[in-house]
Amino acid sequence: MKQILAGEAQAKGICKEWHEKILSAPSKEHLLTLAVKGSDFWLGNAFASPEVRAEFAGLRQHFGIYLDDDRIAAKSPRSLIALDRTEGYAEYGNFDVGQIIARNEARIDITVNGRAFLLVEVRDHAEVDITASGDARISVILHGGKCRHRATDRANIKITDKRD
Repeated sequence: MKQILAGEAQAKGICKEWHEKILSAPSKEHLLTLAVKGSDFWLGNAFASPEVRAEFAGLRQHFGIYLDDDRIAAKSPRSLIALDRTEGYAEYGNFDVGQIIARNEARIDITVNGRAFLLVEVRDHAEVDITASGDARISVILHGGKCRHRATDRANIKITDKRD
């Protein structure tokens, strides 16, 4: 599996350092950790193939990676990546810190309260619905898609629209 994944990554132009990291990964779990850390590469390069993605089904959700028709039900994930037609919700509270990337046709309901901080990136035709309360701070970057939001108490939702 590692050799196939490394070959696909190399064909997409991955740097030598990350190519070696893939080849030396001791487990699928470690490969998924690399996927989260290197999400900018694989999200920007339509990586990996459906065959390779299938090898990680059932395990990738534990690392916050949701694909195809996965159902999201997440509490305080540090990182959540939602692609394809995934749907569901994510909740953050207290002093949680997290990042959500929503792409393709993903739809996520997000609840943030307490003193939580969240960065949300929305692309393509993805949709997020954010409800914030308490002293929560949310920063949303729109490269596409839609963001509905409501803030109460002292919560702050900052929207940066980078759509063309």
